[in-house]
Amino acid sequence: MRRTFWTTTLAWATGFCMAAGIASATTMLNAWQGFGENFQLGYVVGYIDAVKLENLKDRRTMIPTSGTADFEYWRRLVNEYYADPKHADRPVPDAMYAVGQIVSENIRRSLRERQLRESAAPSPAASSVPGPPAASP
Repeated sequence: MRRTFWTTTLAWATGFCMAAGIASATTMLNAWQGFGENFQLGYVVGYIDAVKLENLKDRRTMIPTSGTADFEYWRRLVNEYYADPKHADRPVPDAMYAVGQIVSENIRRSLRERQLRESAAPSPAASSVPGPPAASP
């Protein structure tokens, strides 16, 4: 009975340690490119969902997650990030953070442009000038 207990405990501990080691390993460029587009797209979708759950506890999770994300756009930007040879040894979460900064800047730019358009357009109240009085029958 003791032998079964210790064997089970050892198997559980070994499995737990192996799973933790695999889970804590960071995805690098070779994995990003090696597993293809479906993996990349799945990683982007999963990463953005995980960020929503993480609730900004890690600086790399400070990416825009509200609204509908264009996951293909994110995947393409991560590939552009890795096109620069100096990023070849960086983990994918760093690439996601860099892409998040680009997406955030695009969002801020579009909001500024929209605000400028709205402030430049005349308001309906200012442009409504009373016309001549209507003739009585």
